[in-house]
Amino acid sequence: MQDLRVDLAAFQGPLDLLLHLVIQEEVDVQDIPIARIADRFLEICRTQVERLDVDRAGEYLVMATQLLVLKSRALLPRDTPVDLEDIDPRLDLVRQLLEYRRFKGAAAELADRAEVQAQRLQARVPKAAGGPPAEEDLEVDLFVLVEAFQRLLRETGDDEFVAMPKERLPITHFVGHIFDELVRLGGRVRFTELLGSARDRTYVIGAFLALLELIKLRRVRAVQEGLGEIYIELGEAATDLATAEDLEEQAVRALDAPEIHEDEAPGPRIVFMGSPEFAVPTLRSLVAARWSPRLVITPPPRRAGRGRGARQVPLAQAADDLQLPLHRTNDVNGRASLAEVAAARPDVVVTAGFGQKLGADLLALPPRGCLNLHASLLPRYRGASPIAAAIRAGESRTGVTLFRMDEELDHGPVIAAREVPIGPGDTADDLSRRMAEAAAQLLMEALPAYLEGRLEPVPQEHAEATYVGRLCKEDGVIEWRQPAARVHDQIRSVTSWPGAQTAWQPKVRHAALALLVLQSEVAAVVPPGGTTPGVVLEAGPEGIVVACGEGAVRVLQVRPAGGRALAVRDFLNARRVVAGDRFVAPAREA
Repeated sequence: MQDLRVDLAAFQGPLDLLLHLVIQEEVDVQDIPIARIADRFLEICRTQVERLDVDRAGEYLVMATQLLVLKSRALLPRDTPVDLEDIDPRLDLVRQLLEYRRFKGAAAELADRAEVQAQRLQARVPKAAGGPPAEEDLEVDLFVLVEAFQRLLRETGDDEFVAMPKERLPITHFVGHIFDELVRLGGRVRFTELLGSARDRTYVIGAFLALLELIKLRRVRAVQEGLGEIYIELGEAATDLATAEDLEEQAVRALDAPEIHEDEAPGPRIVFMGSPEFAVPTLRSLVAARWSPRLVITPPPRRAGRGRGARQVPLAQAADDLQLPLHRTNDVNGRASLAEVAAARPDVVVTAGFGQKLGADLLALPPRGCLNLHASLLPRYRGASPIAAAIRAGESRTGVTLFRMDEELDHGPVIAAREVPIGPGDTADDLSRRMAEAAAQLLMEALPAYLEGRLEPVPQEHAEATYVGRLCKEDGVIEWRQPAARVHDQIRSVTSWPGAQTAWQPKVRHAALALLVLQSEVAAVVPPGGTTPGVVLEAGPEGIVVACGEGAVRVLQVRPAGGRALAVRDFLNARRVVAGDRFVAPAREA
């Protein structure tokens, strides 16, 4: 790629700079890296715009603002949703140029351009056979071609909406057809005659896209007689090809050729999606193995803490620390997010605790599919809270499953799984940390074999599936009527969120004090017959023993509402808890 250090003063305006950057990329039309061009445009403006006068600087800043919008693919609103999988990417390029022309009010700019070109075209060149000098043909740029294309579209009806399904645009067929027409007509023909003779919308669009490919292949060029007609003529390189079929084959190779990067990293092209701490070890393992994701996708920052300030989700913070490309979104299936993923050209998408369901368009995008690291041994505990569900159910083991996603929830075939034991005192936090490490190890072991075709996904036993929903605030209210083992399991299953909630109600007339129980154990105590669940049986430095539906639980650590975590010994130094007091459901928040 050529040196892109440029002087803003050498350009007529921001559009000229943008077209210069596009040309310098030297890639096929459908492979133009919009995001990279936007970044380069912004960097040039940042370092040089202060040298310009106020009016010209304003033009560049307006363009820079629009490029930020264009980078997120939000510049192109459509009246009705369009499936991006069914749209030829070059059509969006044309649409972008047309939209930019209307936004900028390019009529005035084109008028200025005409004056400049009129001055340029004063140069004369003598004919070989003598006679009066003739005006030199000027090779037109892409913007002028788009303007002419827009005029042809008007004659077919709509000049704004240019999207059409791929199956109606056999571009390589048009390449051969245009080449044959140029040869038949002597190697030079008017642009309007070549593209618009049939005045058929499909033909006009398909022929224009094919023309762009021929210009890219340097087999034809577009020239203009002064400020008049645009002509398409065969280039010198066209004589290297014997037939239109040879040209069509070359166009196919050009259209299908992948973009080549000098700094291409080793390993598969991975897009990684996630949110919680559970996903962080996997991301770090990929980077350590030199399989750094081409893109990391997370939810946007969330408000948290007493100040309700916005905080990055853990995976976003890790991606920033590792200096990885990051896209934050609440809608991974939206047009902007789909464009970001498509631009990364992933071989495979991997998710871990992402929390958003991937739609059909996204699932079909990577050749090797979309894989998920799920925190259970599928098909058990499908859904949003498998770690909490396994603990609350009193399971002695769980695990991590790597599977290929389909459109149903946690339903796809299993690639690999790893078992993780659950200790009697493990909390959701404890188990989640171990599960995260197990997930990272599982992916690094199984992904290479899967990508090489040595691991075939196996369908789940769907008849054995169980489902768990997302945790809510009420899931943390301690149900003292359960057996002691189940109460203990409930407490340790919700330590992260929403917390094991109860309230200490003294026998004397005092308002109940809301508490979170942070740690507990099953007590070797048998309550007297008829004891009401929730009644305090003992209170001492070793803990507060509370009656349950069957047996009793010893509370070891608590956190009073608005306070900090306290061992029971410290809590009892400030509060006089005695036998006969009760633990009840906390008051509902207004």
